[in-house]
Amino acid sequence: MNIISLLLYTVSINLDNIPIGISLELNSKKSNFKKLVKISFFTSIITLISMIIGKYISFMFPVKIANRLGATILIIIGSYLLFKEYNLKSKNKCKNPASFHEILVLSINNSLAGLSASITGINYFFATIFNFIFSSIFLYIGAKIGKKVNNTKIEKYSNYLSAIIIIILGIIEWK
Repeated sequence: MNIISLLLYTVSINLDNIPIGISLELNSKKSNFKKLVKISFFTSIITLISMIIGKYISFMFPVKIANRLGATILIIIGSYLLFKEYNLKSKNKCKNPASFHEILVLSINNSLAGLSASITGINYFFATIFNFIFSSIFLYIGAKIGKKVNNTKIEKYSNYLSAIIIIILGIIEWK
């Protein structure tokens, strides 16, 4: 198991949690640690399910083809997220990721990355544990930032960074 790929994967899919944590803090009267843990748990379960499905898909192909398929999907997902984020910013649309609907959408994005990461051979057990840990950490950091200041620069660039890391992960996993 490649620890660098595991770390890149889990950090990249959870960077979006910083602006979610900021928004949750800005939109609530008090900090709610239970809410942050529930979000982390929910996204981790969705990620686990998608990675298990990805593991079964990987059995349908020879290892090299499965690896390249997963890496290609990661590169496509990262490129799509980068393009989508650029279009949102260029159209000056403001998004508020604090709603359940948008958290669900983020979980679906995690599931696509989880599916392809699993195909590349990233261990789903460790990825789920790391996903929960980084999700919780980034939500907590976001909540702390939201408590201190309304920092839109972090929210502005975290989605770009996440997309770029997913592309890098796809390139690294192309074996």
